[in-house]
Amino acid sequence: MRPFVTGHEDLVHDIVYDFYGRHVATCSSDQHIKVFKLDKETNEWELSDSWKAHDSSIVSLDWASPEYGRIIASVSYDKTIKLWEEEPDAPECSGRRWTKLCTLNDATGPLYSVRFAPGHLGLRLGAIGNDGILRVYDAVDPSDLRSWTLTSEVKVLPTPPASHLQSDFCLTWCPSRFSPEKLVVCALDQALVYQKDKAGKFYVAAKLEGHTGLIRSVSWAPSIGRWYQLIATGCKDGKVRIFKLTERMQNDSDSMSIDQEGLQEDSNESNSETGAPELKVEILSESSDHKGEIWSVSWNLTGTILSSAGDDGKVRLWKASYSNEFKCMSVISAQKKT
Repeated sequence: MRPFVTGHEDLVHDIVYDFYGRHVATCSSDQHIKVFKLDKETNEWELSDSWKAHDSSIVSLDWASPEYGRIIASVSYDKTIKLWEEEPDAPECSGRRWTKLCTLNDATGPLYSVRFAPGHLGLRLGAIGNDGILRVYDAVDPSDLRSWTLTSEVKVLPTPPASHLQSDFCLTWCPSRFSPEKLVVCALDQALVYQKDKAGKFYVAAKLEGHTGLIRSVSWAPSIGRWYQLIATGCKDGKVRIFKLTERMQNDSDSMSIDQEGLQEDSNESNSETGAPELKVEILSESSDHKGEIWSVSWNLTGTILSSAGDDGKVRLWKASYSNEFKCMSVISAQKKT
C-alpha cells in the first residue's frame, strides 16, 4: 500500500472504482468530485477532471453499469442527487469533462448513500438519507438520461433520527439476474432486505439480525456458481458478519431431495400475498479480528473474497474454507503484508 494524494481540500468521504478498475472517483466536504485514471505504464493515478458538484459536503458516489455509458451519481448534505455524464471530447482537467444530466431533489433531509442497481434491472438507482426514506429512481428513457422518475418511496425508519452521520446509512443491491429484485438497506443498527412483490412494491422480506451497534457498511456478493446469496456487514460493535440468504424455491437444497410431486409443491412455497419467494437468513461468520470499529466491507467480482477495513488501520481479506467457514487469509497494512 502507498499514499494516494487526491488533492481535496477537506475530508474525503467516498472513493469508488468504475467497473473496469481503470478510473476512480472521489468526493469530499470541499464540494468537489474528482475522477482519476490509471496510467498503465507508471501504475500511478492521474487526475482526469475535478469540478464543484454540490453546494454542501458530498458523501457518496457510484458508477452506473458500463452498458449505459460513463455515468456517476452523487449525493450530498444539500438534499440532492445529481447525475453526471462524461464528455470524452472535452479537455482533461478543464472542469468541463463531466456535465450534469439532472438533479433529483425529493429528499427532505441530507442524503447519505446512493447506489445504482445492477445493469440487468435497467438504469435504476436507490438513495437514502437522514429522513429515513429509501427512494428508487428509473431513467424514463435510456436514450435520454436527463429524465428520471421516482418509482418507489419506502419508509425504512418510522421516524427520522434526530441527528446521525452519513456512515450510519448504507445500501446495496442483489447482483443476481436469476433472483427477484432485492436490496439491503442499513439504517442505524437495522439491516433490512427489501424485495419486490408481484405488484412491483418493495416490502421487508428478511432482517439481518445480531448487530449491537451502528452498521457502517454492507456488501452483497456476486453469486457466481452458488445457489444462495452472501451478504457482509461491518458494524460499530467491531464485528464483520457474513450472512447466508436462501430462497425457498425450486432450487433450494432441501427441495432437490424430494420427489417430483413434492418439488412442485415446494416451488409454490412463496408468500401468496407478495408472489415472491420466502427468504431464509443464517449467519455464517462473525469475526472481531480488527478489534475495533469496522468501516468498510466489500466483495471481489466473483464473490469469493471479502475485504474489510477497520479502526486498526488494516485491510483484512476473508475466504471460505472447504467447510464453508470464513477465515482471515491475509492482513494488509501500509507497512507490510502478512
